[in-house]
Amino acid sequence: MTIAAERARDAFTSPLASQLERFLTLKRAMGYRYRDESRLVRELDQFLTTRLPTEDPVLTVEVARAYVARRGSESDSTRAHRLTVVREVSRFLRLEDARTGVPGPRFLGIVRRTFVPRVLSREEGRRFLQACGQLAPDRRSPMRGAVLGTALRLLYLTGLRLGEVLRLTHAGVDLDAGVLRIHHTKFGKSRVVPVAPDLARRLGQCQGVVRDRLGVCRPEAPFFPHCTGRRYSAAAVREALHQTLDVAGIARVSGGRRLRVHDLRHSWAVLRLTLWCEQDVDLGAKLPLLATYLGHVGLASSQRYLQLTQDLVVEVTRCWLSR
Repeated sequence: MTIAAERARDAFTSPLASQLERFLTLKRAMGYRYRDESRLVRELDQFLTTRLPTEDPVLTVEVARAYVARRGSESDSTRAHRLTVVREVSRFLRLEDARTGVPGPRFLGIVRRTFVPRVLSREEGRRFLQACGQLAPDRRSPMRGAVLGTALRLLYLTGLRLGEVLRLTHAGVDLDAGVLRIHHTKFGKSRVVPVAPDLARRLGQCQGVVRDRLGVCRPEAPFFPHCTGRRYSAAAVREALHQTLDVAGIARVSGGRRLRVHDLRHSWAVLRLTLWCEQDVDLGAKLPLLATYLGHVGLASSQRYLQLTQDLVVEVTRCWLSR
């Protein structure tokens, strides 16, 4: 598909096309990647194409109601995503046209439930790391075990986002300095992430496996590649996670919560907080460092990563009783 054809495919066509274009431009200028939301905005544009008149189009609450209405057997979570986007768009449009209706946050009785992650305990974390070294190779990719096993280990021991790990290149991994250079991630931020010496050695071993299989590692090449040289997909990492959990004897679902790849990031944050409690450090001084390390814009973004696990309850209680 040519660039012109791609642009034509992605072009807005509704009577509010220019406003929706400016809405996305504003969000991205504010640092939001707006990937999934962009898809929903384009879906909204297609919906409005047949719902609004060409002359004097207004996004009313009634139109928003029709857009958010349940479709088939879809979940409230799916409808909540549409409600969030149409509310954001409506608030933007209302700055220029006061007739725009803005649905409330609980419009049509939709309540977006706060997701509670599944956090590994310290004992589960030990078993998980051990199992990362036992991930089996694949017939189609003999270096799969070394590459994805190391990637999973990196996710748990650094709290990086999955996309950040998959986009790592050889140029971004400085094994001599023991740092990873993460560029242009969520919120448009870049940062340098230090890694422990033992993890740096594991990364070096993984790099050696890749070099033996694919030859010279170009600076711009993926650090965690498939045998084809292309980077692994998120689906492949999820499959590797499930296999690693099975080897480690860790239930994929516990307390009604399914362990996702992103939960390794939550697990790292909780583990870091637990270790700080053991060291009796000033958490007020350390939490801004945690936000910076995780690549957040502030403490508010980091708060949802911190929850009281059994390990953390023990340490917090011990620290409180010792004061």
